[in-house]
Amino acid sequence: MAKGWKISAMRPGRGASGALRRELFLVAIPDKADAVRAVQACLPDAEVKIESEASPDMLAEHQLPDGEMFVLPEGS
Repeated sequence: MAKGWKISAMRPGRGASGALRRELFLVAIPDKADAVRAVQACLPDAEVKIESEASPDMLAEHQLPDGEMFVLPEGS
């Protein structure tokens, strides 16, 4: 069974307002710390935190292979 995480990243927005933007990632990496590091490597200016463990069904729904990540649409 695949194991992964839903991880949120808060980072400064673009433009004059600089309002924080929240992005939600689905990460198919079993180790929690490695999953966080993978997101931080892509977004070094972001505050990253684990939201929850992703269900195997969610990983299968997005056809996410081990070691990959996917940006979830807003509201997921």
